[in-house]
Amino acid sequence: MSAESPSKAPWRLLAREQLVLYALCTLMLLVAAGRYAWRRWAPARDTQTHAGHEHISYRVDLNEATAEELDLLPGIGPKKAARILQFRGEHGPFKTGECLALVPGLNRAVVARLKGLVTPDVEGEEEGKVRK
Repeated sequence: MSAESPSKAPWRLLAREQLVLYALCTLMLLVAAGRYAWRRWAPARDTQTHAGHEHISYRVDLNEATAEELDLLPGIGPKKAARILQFRGEHGPFKTGECLALVPGLNRAVVARLKGLVTPDVEGEEEGKVRK
């Protein structure tokens, strides 16, 4: 053996290189987790008015929606949208999506189709209460 220092194997990383690699991996994981969390729990988008029967790409807020936005929901036409607005004006904001079943002309089947499309969300079969 010679007195020279042993050569470094090309596949082994130095401690400093390992630290940089760990820091980059951690940063990438944090960015990915942040993007996931932002998409999963992002605040509701501002409501927009749509004309006609277009597809809607966000949840409709029952307490702020216009008749045009409510009309975009499945099973809700212009007359039912007007009833929802009238009910909201008389009884105050909706606490849950189930409160829609209290609106004259809307039954549980129509309300069940709105699950995932409105906020506050339609959940189980429990009876909803409206804030006076």
